[in-house]
Amino acid sequence: MSALLLVLALLVGSASAEEAATAAPQGLAEPPALAPPPPEEVGPRAAEIARIVRCPVCQGLSVEDSHADAAVAMKQRITELVALGYDEAQITGYFVDRYGEWVRLKPPATGINWIIWLSPVALAAVGAGVILSRRRSEPAAAPSTLAAAAPAADDAYRRRILEELDEGKERR
Repeated sequence: MSALLLVLALLVGSASAEEAATAAPQGLAEPPALAPPPPEEVGPRAAEIARIVRCPVCQGLSVEDSHADAAVAMKQRITELVALGYDEAQITGYFVDRYGEWVRLKPPATGINWIIWLSPVALAAVGAGVILSRRRSEPAAAPSTLAAAAPAADDAYRRRILEELDEGKERR
């Protein structure tokens, strides 16, 4: 009788261990979309994904570039998930669920994020328009026009300076 209980316990235990091995990690409801990659591809794929996930501690650094403890833990988690066969979208979604949309170094061009993507282009277009409109509205003045536009008081001042210079030459 005890042997029968032992066999039954082993069967139940092995079934639950098998389910635990194939179940999605905590927080990932979907099973892996891909088959696990070969071990030599795990590191490069994990590094690629770690370059697009922001470190929650550092300012503007990716998980790949940061040496903070949180970034190291996140990079280890990314490596684990890649080894299990999860793709980039699933892994970034995992971190977005935990940290919010700001965890992406490159936000997707949807919704209000279009403002982020289009504002540099719009500002450059406005700047070019202002520069072109100023050039067209202000024609360059010719040098002869500038000399003719000098006030009469300026001519009297120049005459006086030239006379003083001439007197200085005569004294020598």
